[in-house]
Amino acid sequence: MIAFLGNEGYILLVSSKTKELIGTLKMNGTVRSLAFADNGNQLLSSGSDGEVYHWDLRMRTCFHKAVDEGCIKCTFLCASPNGRMFAAGSDSGIVNIYNSAEFFGKNSLKLIHVPSFTVYSNWPPLNKNLHYPRCLDFSPGGGFMAVGNVAGKVLLYKLHHYNHA
Repeated sequence: MIAFLGNEGYILLVSSKTKELIGTLKMNGTVRSLAFADNGNQLLSSGSDGEVYHWDLRMRTCFHKAVDEGCIKCTFLCASPNGRMFAAGSDSGIVNIYNSAEFFGKNSLKLIHVPSFTVYSNWPPLNKNLHYPRCLDFSPGGGFMAVGNVAGKVLLYKLHHYNHA
């Protein structure tokens, strides 16, 4: 398979044998860089929106996207042969190197107690899959936290640290 940068966020997938278009992917922003991973079964893409998209080429779906910290416009992506690491370069000249498992982690959410700048070590809960959290919000009193994920579910957690709901 060959992947081409298209216009308006489109990625064109072409068969290397027949040279025919076999599919398209769509991301937000302008596509600036692509990198194959997992022996060609996955594709990383990034562009003008500063996010790195992780695509499953068998299903032709994006199963995760995350912000490349400090990047305004990504200009370069490269994945290691085994797919465990990838590098993202920006137009500012900075290259960030990531561990794929941590960057695209299913439970990539940490809670921080702001007054003490302490990370809660018991979060996320063991044996609980947040399934790629996308958004969260707290109840007015801080006693509850809602986490929305890519599966379209909202998980509700009681925060025992706070006395009121």
